[in-house]
Amino acid sequence: MSTQLTSELDKVFFSKLRDRIESYCGIFLDDSRRPSLGRTLAARLSRRGLHTWEEYLALLDSNHGPQEIIALLEDVVNNETSFFRNPRHFRLLAEVVLPELARARPANFPLRLWSAGCSTGQEAYSLAITAAEVLGLPPRQPVQIIASDISPRALERAREGLYTTREIARVEPAYLERYFTPEGTNWRVKPALRDLVLFQELNLVAKPLPPMVRAVDVVLCRNVTIYFRVGTSRRLMEDLYNCLNEGGYLFIGFSETLWQVYDAFERVQNGGVFYYRKGKAGRPLIPATEAPRPHSVPGGASVERPLFMGTVKPTPRTSKPPPPRQPELEHPAQAHYQRGMEALRNGIYGEALRAFRTALRAEPNLVEAHCGIAQVHANQGHYTKALQSCERALELDDLAEEAYLLRGMVYQQMGKQEKAIADLERATYLNPSSPTAHFYLGNLLMRIPDARRARQSFRRTQRTLMGQSDDTLIDGVPVHLLREACRRNLEVLGRGAGQSIPVRER
Repeated sequence: MSTQLTSELDKVFFSKLRDRIESYCGIFLDDSRRPSLGRTLAARLSRRGLHTWEEYLALLDSNHGPQEIIALLEDVVNNETSFFRNPRHFRLLAEVVLPELARARPANFPLRLWSAGCSTGQEAYSLAITAAEVLGLPPRQPVQIIASDISPRALERAREGLYTTREIARVEPAYLERYFTPEGTNWRVKPALRDLVLFQELNLVAKPLPPMVRAVDVVLCRNVTIYFRVGTSRRLMEDLYNCLNEGGYLFIGFSETLWQVYDAFERVQNGGVFYYRKGKAGRPLIPATEAPRPHSVPGGASVERPLFMGTVKPTPRTSKPPPPRQPELEHPAQAHYQRGMEALRNGIYGEALRAFRTALRAEPNLVEAHCGIAQVHANQGHYTKALQSCERALELDDLAEEAYLLRGMVYQQMGKQEKAIADLERATYLNPSSPTAHFYLGNLLMRIPDARRARQSFRRTQRTLMGQSDDTLIDGVPVHLLREACRRNLEVLGRGAGQSIPVRER
């Protein structure tokens, strides 16, 4: 008996459908997607003149199945992207990676960069602009940029290279003048830049990957594996590893991690940015002083803090005291933000959201307000919305420790332990004096269990609490309770190891 078409997917059909989608392209739709997918499918079946879910499954099993899956995913998967998204990646490419690769390669040896999952092209053109700023246009050294995506519709827009004023909002004026031509209210990528990029339709989980994406020096595969399960991610990372030249680099999204997924890469960090390298970097063939320097640093105007953390020189002492500071007028955005935090502490979530959103209207780049919105959503159990707000905060400042901390706690509530641990580790790296980040990380490691690392986290929590009054509140928790929790957890971990662990503050 056939199941009649309704907008409500039953669990059996949903399971069959997502198995076919995952088998074809690796994308796994969890149970939370069932209601929205049902509405999307009802519309697609109506347009195709189909009347039952069984008929739709038969279509997926036919020769037209791959095209239908891709068309369905274009309505389901978020292809949102932007120029210089996660700007610190592009700063790192401009200041470190591309100059290093240019030094390590013969002058006529092309640098090959791959944007894997390029969507509508903004990432690929951001790569091209970065390469042009380092090597000139036309480049002093050959540059080949491969940009691939599974969506023909997205690639068609990418090849056209035409973007709205809103879409080029993150492109600095100097780059607009150098690399774009105005067309009415839109902007088109200039031919000289477009010629650096080859767009190609590609299913990343198809075997084998084509020769055109082999022997590359840099892969950007960002926010792709967020749709994959661990096994699929592991196979993809192995493929990307094999596609990279020795000494090549992999960049993944800030939501993603290779922890307990794939360990062949060497993890590198620079100024709080984590990325991955295949083996050791090649030895430069020319002196470092001769390395090409970028005209300007892509993404530089989009971030507040510098990529490289220099040593701060102490201010010399003088015999005269400094002049008294003049009182500063409070910025309207900060006033609304503080009002939102007060409402959040009192559990008045509606008022908190209104205050944070008002703050963002006054100052759209206020990272703290995005984090406040994320905390409201997390407290209400709206985890997807909380993650989206954390992402917006990290796009503005990918060294925002509070956003990693919040996102790690949200992932913990969602049962995504690997992602939670990766984010909490980033938070502890960016702010080693944060008791909250160390404590939550210890709790997660204790559950895995990873007793050795859990003990380290709880001891670090204890050290960050030294000198604090017992009644001091840290994120709403008294210090004495945090100390007691650390002591108990270390005792439990000690018993688990078969020995007593003395707990002392150092």
